[in-house]
Amino acid sequence: MKALVFKKVGRIELEEISKPVVSEPNQVLIKVAACGICGSDVKIMQGKHAYKENTVLGHEFCGIVEEIGKAVTSVNVGDRVALDNNPRCGLCDFCRTGFSSQCVELKNRTLGIFQNGGYAQYCVAPEDVCFKLPQEIDDIVGTQVETLGTVLNGMNVVQMQPHDMVVILGCGPIGYLFTELARGIAAKVIVTEIDPFRISVAEQLQVPVRNPNACDLEEEICNLTNGKKADIVIDAVGTQLENALKYVKPGGKILAFGMDDSVEATIKPYFLTRNAIKILGTYIGQNTCLPAIKIFQSGKLNMKPFFTEIISLAQGVGAFYKLGLDLKTLQPVPKKAMKIVFRL
Repeated sequence: MKALVFKKVGRIELEEISKPVVSEPNQVLIKVAACGICGSDVKIMQGKHAYKENTVLGHEFCGIVEEIGKAVTSVNVGDRVALDNNPRCGLCDFCRTGFSSQCVELKNRTLGIFQNGGYAQYCVAPEDVCFKLPQEIDDIVGTQVETLGTVLNGMNVVQMQPHDMVVILGCGPIGYLFTELARGIAAKVIVTEIDPFRISVAEQLQVPVRNPNACDLEEEICNLTNGKKADIVIDAVGTQLENALKYVKPGGKILAFGMDDSVEATIKPYFLTRNAIKILGTYIGQNTCLPAIKIFQSGKLNMKPFFTEIISLAQGVGAFYKLGLDLKTLQPVPKKAMKIVFRL
């Protein structure tokens, strides 16, 4: 089968590799229908995220069940499914205390990072990460079930209220989804972005958009809140924790959501204590794929501006440039896309 294989930092290649086979009773063979390129994949290419060389990337995918192991009972051949790319062990202390996003086996099991994922025509996955897709959700939107699930995990932890003023830092795909959810809940929402293309997308979301490189964002937030600042600040980038502390009010909450392993932050503990600021972190989803499917099924989220382009695997190497990374130099370039999806 054809697959895009991550070889090493800065290098990904289209190759012919062996089609995977069902080898365990609980496994499912999926014919991949579509797979999104995640911001985490871009960071893997930069060496700013955990990775395993010679692995098929792609963890935002859906497809059709083509074969099932003899112990599989929840899906049948022919079912359309979305996947949670993080198979948990179910046995470690984290799994057994309801905190499976920290499962100790994720470092070995995650599809599209440590095990072959969806940048390929076929993928094998355990039954328990497969979720049936209703007909109202097409294949393109179906790629984002796991993505929205991670965002819902963040929403569950931050406990946004109807009276809150919320600032979302960064309007990439994650910031986009947080913005879409927040504008249906919170009293005030603003989103920030510095990339011109993504600013143009953010402006379609019916919330104020601010470029922190073109304004004094702290002053803007103060003006919108009579000097009180934001109840909730969400760092959807992974580089903005120090800035988030400037924008949050005393007693407010910061959700550290985006991931960038190359970034460090300096924090004054006294400032946190004196102002009773809560810094919260979430990782992947936590029993949130089914809720994500229900939200997409409802049609309440405006996903039309979210998807920029649908391409083939053969166009995959060039897609990273559109997403802001020059693979030859590993330097950032202006973005030309929000979400690019492979259709297989």
